[in-house]
Amino acid sequence: MLSGIIKILKERGSALSVQEISLALDIDSRALHPMLDMLVQKGKILKVELPCKTGCGGGCTKSDTMIFYKAVA
Repeated sequence: MLSGIIKILKERGSALSVQEISLALDIDSRALHPMLDMLVQKGKILKVELPCKTGCGGGCTKSDTMIFYKAVA
């Protein structure tokens, strides 16, 4: 599964959200997070967190759509 994550990120060539990776690999995002964290720690992928721009204070940076990952070149 870890190699599948790296493969999809390299194939797509751009940063993908957790939701996009989850859908592409047909895996629940809750199960995906630990795998992504491990790959980040190993230096295989990069985590990109986008700040919330709505200013609502609702904690949207915790949303799957606000956290992106990309393959290390």
